[in-house]
Parts: sequence; C-alpha cells; structure tokens
Amino acid sequence: MTPQTGSPHQSPPRLTPKGDRRAASILQAATTVLARDGFGGATLGRIAAEASAEKRSVLYYFGTRERLLVKVVHDLGARIAETVRQTTPHPEDPRALLDAIVSTTWDGVTSDPQLVRAYFALVAGDVEAGEVDDALNTIKDLYRTLIREQLLALQAAGWTLRGDLHVSASALFALLRGYLLQWLEEGESALTEGGLDQFKALMAAQFHPYE
Repeated sequence: MTPQTGSPHQSPPRLTPKGDRRAASILQAATTVLARDGFGGATLGRIAAEASAEKRSVLYYFGTRERLLVKVVHDLGARIAETVRQTTPHPEDPRALLDAIVSTTWDGVTSDPQLVRAYFALVAGDVEAGEVDDALNTIKDLYRTLIREQLLALQAAGWTLRGDLHVSASALFALLRGYLLQWLEEGESALTEGGLDQFKALMAAQFHPYE
C-alpha cells in the first residue's frame, strides 16, 4: 500500500468494499479525536491509534491530515442538515410549522454531541486558509440554505417576510451557532425551553405581524 504524496487536491484512491470500511473507520476515529483533543491535538498519530491503523494507512486513504479533517467537517455537517430536512413535518398552520421547525432543528443539531464538539474544534483551530477553511464555509452555506428553506416554508404557509431572505437566514444561523456553543459549554440546563422559545420568537420576527 503506497501513501499519497501529491497535492492535497488530488483524487482519493478507488476503494474496494474492504477499503471503504477501513476509510470509514479512520473517518470515525478522526471525528472522535477531533472532538476529544481539539484541532491541534488531532494529530495523525492519535487518529491512527484511535483507528488501530498505521499513519501510512491514514495517508493512503485521505492524503493529508488537513484533507481528512475536511472530510470530517463535510460529513458531520451534511449528515445533520439532511436529518433535519428529512424529519421536519410540514403542517399547514404556520404557528404549528414554526414549532416543528425549531424543535426538529434543535433535536437534529444536538443529536450527536461528539459531532458538534468536532465542528467547534475546527472553528477554533488555527486555520486561516486552505481546505479546512473552505469546508467551514461550506457548512455555513449548508445551514443558511436549510434555514432559508424553513423561512420559505413559513412564507408558503401564509406569513410574509419582512426583509431580505438571505440576511434573515444568516442572522438565525449565527444565533443557532451561539446557542450550540452555550449548550456545549454549560450542558442541557443552559438552554431551557425559554431559550428555544426566544429562538422561535426571533424566527417569527422575520415576518410581518401575524394574528
């Protein structure tokens, strides 16, 4: 087995079913180490040890440590966003729809604390450019798109947006990320029903007054 040594942008190797399973186990190990040890602590050695693999095996499947962490970010963000999208019910009444959106979104993004910790570990990492930075921007776009879809669903249910859809989605994403950080730092008690009610009220405030 020959490690990849070229540009971090080169294509990954074509894998057999066994190789797919091995790559998946390394990816899971990287997520675990990133969540536990932070960006700086997510070394190739620790990831390889967590996966019961050799460093050269990690490099063979992912090319570089940076590319592996990029893959972690893409997978965890896309997985949660799609779960929220697929599980949100769509009642016709906009008030009921708002309740469903907020509860389903929060349940989805907090469903795996390890993944959330891994995300914030990358946000706090000493990364100014490169593939990891690009991946974090992709995650922002994923969730802004999800929130835009939710706002449009509320509009389709009968409410009228006050201002720009994209500005509203960006503001709500920033608020959601702040709640998530508080939840990680202080635990479930930090964000009571009152906190989620506040998020719900701010989402409703993106629309003209309603009866």
